[in-house]
Amino acid sequence: MPRTPASRLADALRDADLGLRRGVVDLAPASDAWARAFAGIHEVLAETAPPSVVAIEHIGSTSVPGLDAKPILDVGIAVHPGTPLASLDGWLTGLGMLLRGDATDVRPDRMYGYELEPMIRLANVHVVEAGSEDLRRYLAFRDHLRAHPADRDAYGALKHALAGRHPDDRLAYIDGKADFITTRRGD
Repeated sequence: MPRTPASRLADALRDADLGLRRGVVDLAPASDAWARAFAGIHEVLAETAPPSVVAIEHIGSTSVPGLDAKPILDVGIAVHPGTPLASLDGWLTGLGMLLRGDATDVRPDRMYGYELEPMIRLANVHVVEAGSEDLRRYLAFRDHLRAHPADRDAYGALKHALAGRHPDDRLAYIDGKADFITTRRGD
């Protein structure tokens, strides 16, 4: 019996050194399994994507080799400009993702989460328009850290310090990283 896209997606994330209880801030050592998990996710998403999807990117700290991270894979999906972001709801929820909502003060995108067990997040999927400033920022920061090991290591140290100070306050953790991020992504 052929495996469904939803089961293949679950397989890609299982045993990938991923998973963090919602609301908790904890970092895991960098893992080669994160890139393999993204490759599996990318394969399923690319095969099943509606025509409005133009790119699927590994973003966030798990996309930077050698960088400790919250063990939650971040995936950026770019759609043609003008595409209603909610038009992807059926596709992504059909693969087992949970709609987390539209843009907020903390994030600029429509977001979905993926869990194999309740409240343990394995992946966040961020949907933005292709060519948008939001997508540019995600990619610019990722690419900067990949190209500048000293900044990657400084960012890792900052993240560890913030996680130690704010283990149960994800918003404080995010706020504490803001200046570092904006000065390195070309805002």
